[in-house]
Amino acid sequence: MLAALAFVGILAGGAASPSAAECPAGSADYRTYQGNIVFERFDDPHLGATVCYPTRVFPAMSPSRDGFRFTSDDGLSWFSMSGAGIAPGTSTREVMALTKRDLMARSASITYERSKGDWFVLSGHDGDRIYYQRTEIDGDQSAANTLFISIPVEQKSFYQDIIARMSWSFRSR
Repeated sequence: MLAALAFVGILAGGAASPSAAECPAGSADYRTYQGNIVFERFDDPHLGATVCYPTRVFPAMSPSRDGFRFTSDDGLSWFSMSGAGIAPGTSTREVMALTKRDLMARSASITYERSKGDWFVLSGHDGDRIYYQRTEIDGDQSAANTLFISIPVEQKSFYQDIIARMSWSFRSR
């Protein structure tokens, strides 16, 4: 299972804007078999977060309690961009520990984790799904913004580069 998610090791209201040139380019392999997928930037000033995502892959957007959820046409894959207040001065390590505890409480496995500065990444399996979470803590450590992606295991090869590009572009202000 760990090898199945090894690719994440390289990852180190608003409206979508047409500034796709600011979105990260995909790998050479990606351009060969998915070169027609266009990424656009979604910027939500209320959350203070932004992400580039493939609008044709995730065409449906709906507001959620704490952000937005984007869903694929078949409804099997989705991602959310959300924000939450945290106690001022809460460290990235503390937020990561709470997140890990929540994931394990629902029996999700954690096969990859990385933390650096004001962000962390967790990835693994939740039943027959792969999840990927990147959380960034804002400058004054009073809020955390999260990109959470959930896909069926059998669609991993299609989404591998998409997840990488979305992660590289996700920013909290």
